[in-house]
Parts: sequence; structure tokens; C-alpha cells
Amino acid sequence: MMKVMPYISEHLTSLRQEITELRSMNARFATKGEHTLVDQTTLELRANRLLEIKKELSKMLNRPNDPAVWWEKSRHPNRVA
Repeated sequence: MMKVMPYISEHLTSLRQEITELRSMNARFATKGEHTLVDQTTLELRANRLLEIKKELSKMLNRPNDPAVWWEKSRHPNRVA
């Protein structure tokens, strides 16, 4: 289990960075006057990704004894630009 801990820590750091980036993009969106259809769509995609991250973090709290069960599923999350 101790060998897995650096990977969990790395993954949490990655999620934290992604959350920061998504929030930053949402803040820029909020300050923009007019919003195009593309702007609105990307806002919705970011909101969906934040929900996915929330669910993933929730699963991590209730993770099974074998970290590979959930870790492999979340190694390559869908990132939103």
C-alpha cells in the first residue's frame, strides 16, 4: 500500500491543478461581456468536468482495498481545454 501512496498524492495534485485551471477559465468567462455558443458550451463542459472530479474524489474516499480498481479507471481523465 505504501508504494501506491506517491501515485495517489500525484493524482490528487493533478486534480487540484485541474480544478484551479477550470475555476480560472470560469472566472474569465464570468468577466466577459457577451458569450458565444462556443463559450457557453465550454462552460458547460468545464462544469461537467468539475462534477466528474467531485465524483472521483468521493470514490477515492470510499475506495476499495485494491487501489488498482479505481486508479486505472482515472489515470487518463477527459480534460477540457
